[in-house]
Formats: sequence, structure tokens, C-alpha cells
Amino acid sequence: MRPASGAWLLALAFAALPMTWATAADGDPRRLYVQPSPLAGVVAGLAEASAAARFDFAQLLLDALVAAYESELDPPAFEGRRGAVDRRKLARWQQATFPLLAELRHAQAALYVASNVEVRMDRHNQILVLIDGRPLWVAWPRITAQPGLERELAAEFCRNHDCAFDRKDGSVRAALQPAGVRGHWALSQRHPPAWETADGLRCEFADLADRGAKEATCRAIVADLHALGAVLREASRGGERVQWERLSLQADTGAGQHRVTVNERGDYVQAAVPALAANPVDWNAAGRWLQARGQGRPMTATVLPATRRR
Repeated sequence: MRPASGAWLLALAFAALPMTWATAADGDPRRLYVQPSPLAGVVAGLAEASAAARFDFAQLLLDALVAAYESELDPPAFEGRRGAVDRRKLARWQQATFPLLAELRHAQAALYVASNVEVRMDRHNQILVLIDGRPLWVAWPRITAQPGLERELAAEFCRNHDCAFDRKDGSVRAALQPAGVRGHWALSQRHPPAWETADGLRCEFADLADRGAKEATCRAIVADLHALGAVLREASRGGERVQWERLSLQADTGAGQHRVTVNERGDYVQAAVPALAANPVDWNAAGRWLQARGQGRPMTATVLPATRRR
């Protein structure tokens, strides 16, 4: 197949977050580090991968993109939008989505008859798929869903392939390994019921009702803390100062990541930690555990106290 002229370009393309330290005016808080997408690490490894692996990754990515845009046209997703303003917004969104979805389906078809498929990061850290030389810049319809979607795609790909992403980047590894948390329920008469991990993290609850959901909540918190610990190690590697007692989650950046302040100056890192944002985490306890973990010391910390019924 000869590549058609032009390129598949999703008009809703986003500006990917850089993985570098940011400068700021004297006295202003600085962004010290941004957690990279697990997909970025996987894409870096594809340069040395086989043609079959590159095809598998491109197929996985395009299938997920098509599904994401199709879901935007699902009528139940817009139930309750009765106002004239909402209807106009929905009409404009659908008008924009239909041609984008058509382009993605065209790229899907081209992939199966292509003689060459490449996947790389462009200079803006955005994923670029080249199908017989014709480029497709990857953009998700909802940027807030991007971290979760890309983490799932990276994990699925790495279950079937030897991912050769940069092994030095612990934040990528941590994001791919949330399901590996080992833990158990601890029950005693002196303390509230708690789910705790082998490495010392503990979540307390007022009772044992809906135990499965509570365990899932704690697992998500633990996974976020592991990922945040890796991000903080990367920030510290450049000589940046982390005051563990000052750790606090400030705000959603609007890009599916959260801002975590790390010192009295207000310097911060950005990471996708939705469970930490959604639950009343004890940041003093979390900071002590993260510091101990960074120093290679064992420690037990109740990061979710049973302060109220959950």
C-alpha cells in the first residue's frame, strides 16, 4: 500500500507534559518533575523491538482510541442534558468527533495492510504512529482520562512483550505494577479493622462492611503512594530538596495529574494519584513512610485512619 498524501491529525491534540525540571522566577514555586506516561517508556523501547511488536502496540493503541471516541457518541453518556446550551455543545462535539473517528478507522484499516509501522515520541513528547510513513498523532478525547487509559494499555502490552523501557525510571515501573501489592486484613480488639501491606502501609476502617470495596480503596492508595515515591526519588536525584513533613496534595492540574507540594517554598511534582486525591489520607504518616522507604528503612504507617465511616 502506498501512503496517502497528508496525515491523520486529531484536531483535539494535547500538549504533552514534559518530563523535565521547570524554571521559575526567583521566589516562585517550581515544578520539579512530571510523572511520565508509562506509554512513553514503552514507546522508547519500541525502537529496538521487532516489527511484530510495533504492529501489536499500534493495533492496541488504535483500538483503544477508536473505543474512546466511540464512547463519546454513546447517547447514555449525555442523558440529562436537556438545556439548549447543553444541546448546542453536544451537537458541536458530535460534529467534531465523527470526522476524527472516521480518520481513526481509516488508520486502523491501513495498519493491517501496511508494510512498515513505527511508533515514536515527537519533540513535544506526544506519541506519533507512522503507518507506511503517514503520521498519526495520538490524542485522547478526554485528557483527564489519559493517565489511566495509558497505564492500562502499557500494562496490557507488557503482559505479552518484554518491555524495554528505561529501567532507571522508577515512576514508569511503579505505574505498571499496582496490582502486585501484597496485603492482608488485620483484626484486633484494640484497633479498628485494617488492611495492611507487607511493606508497612495500613488503612483503617470503622467496620468490615463491604470489605472488598475497602480493600480495593486501600490497594489504590498504596499503588498511588508507590508511584509518588518513585516520582519523588526522580526529583531528589537532581539534588532538589524534599521536605517530607511538608508533603501535601494541592490541586488537579486539569491533565489527569495532581500537584504535590514537596517543600516550604511550594515547589511541587506532578503525578497521577487519583486515590490519594479522593480519600482523606494522613499526609504526615504518608510522608514519614515515603521518607523511610527512600532511605531503605522499614516503617509502618496508618495512611488512612478510621476517622469516620467509609
